[in-house]
Amino acid sequence: MRVTHPRLLAAFRRGVRFADAERTFVVQVGPFRGWLDVEDTAFFVDAYEEATGDLALSDESREPLDPTTLASDVDGVLRCTVKSRFPARFTRAAQADLMNALELDGDSILVRLGSRRVAAPRLRP
Repeated sequence: MRVTHPRLLAAFRRGVRFADAERTFVVQVGPFRGWLDVEDTAFFVDAYEEATGDLALSDESREPLDPTTLASDVDGVLRCTVKSRFPARFTRAAQADLMNALELDGDSILVRLGSRRVAAPRLRP
């Protein structure tokens, strides 16, 4: 199923949760709750804010980027770990945000996280 209505899609993305007791992802939209079969990632990074080093996630939560979890897949799409344990995929816009926050320092790539500069891992799968 593909959700195309913008408001329904936003509600769906906002409602994704991991149900620890059931050990599965669920989506809660209003009073309706259902299991979610995740083929790739349940969470997406919608934006990266260089000024704070925070990620804006698809469920409308925010959290600091852990640059040690950054990786790129075989298609060159950036991924990271969110919520301390789940893989997340960067949207194109978020990937552009992060790329704008990278700088070279000799042979190293640094990520600007607010006023800090932190070494990024090699972004290869």
